[in-house]
Amino acid sequence: MKRGFSLIELLVVITIIAILVGVAAPYYSDYVRESKISKAKADLDVLRQAVILYNSREDIPYQGPLASTSPFIPLLGENDFVGLQGQYLTNIPLDPWSKNYKLDPYGCFVYSEGPDSRSEKDDIREYYVKELALRKIEWEDSNNNRALDVDDLIYLHFNKSVLVLGNAVSPTHFDVYENNQVVSTLTFNIMSEPTLEPGYTDDTATHTTIICRVTSTLNMPKVGVHSIALKDDVAILQNYKEVVVDRERLNRNILYVKWERSSTDPNRPLRYAVRTAPVKITPKN
Repeated sequence: MKRGFSLIELLVVITIIAILVGVAAPYYSDYVRESKISKAKADLDVLRQAVILYNSREDIPYQGPLASTSPFIPLLGENDFVGLQGQYLTNIPLDPWSKNYKLDPYGCFVYSEGPDSRSEKDDIREYYVKELALRKIEWEDSNNNRALDVDDLIYLHFNKSVLVLGNAVSPTHFDVYENNQVVSTLTFNIMSEPTLEPGYTDDTATHTTIICRVTSTLNMPKVGVHSIALKDDVAILQNYKEVVVDRERLNRNILYVKWERSSTDPNRPLRYAVRTAPVKITPKN
């Protein structure tokens, strides 16, 4: 005569299975989450490489779809990469949470909004221009006397959009080098606030160049001899803030940006200019 399982035995087996499932479930959940993050990072690397390739081949950096009527500003939304499809992208993937990947042409990164679109804390970013830095310095000879003197212009070019609040740019922020030795500091005034293009506002940093007017020949560098660098001082570097698109206020006529704040100090930018090797001054074409 065959004997079946008693109710107590069945309950014991079910209890053991429930315990095993309870123990394994968090590990499985973590595995699924990490797999999705890995998939998002792989997709973002493909998108990042496509943007880099576009920027290396075209005359202007990729900014996403542009408005066809004035003001001709980027129409950032759910189709940020359509301009790359075909020549630079075979297809545009969805992220593992079935949402569109996004582009930030000012912070210079591609990203997924992660599992929670309402919070930026779980965003996954891949930068195609990593750090905000001074990349080029040009001199414009206003009076054509072939010497850097009063009323000439100096163009400070950064590698991506920079926000400098008020009159925070100062000649004391820069060192002049000769043969890797500091020989002086610059002498100039900021000519004006950078001119904003139509459709942009005062709290939008769309400029990558700060224009300065020479006010004195004292301690001025010599073109072809001297080079210039931002000083190695965090308090100075933080004046040159990296910005990102403010998507909460984004619309078809006005494009806003914002600078992200440190979680430990709201007055400190999360990302700001880094100090690089000194940059040579070159004549402006």
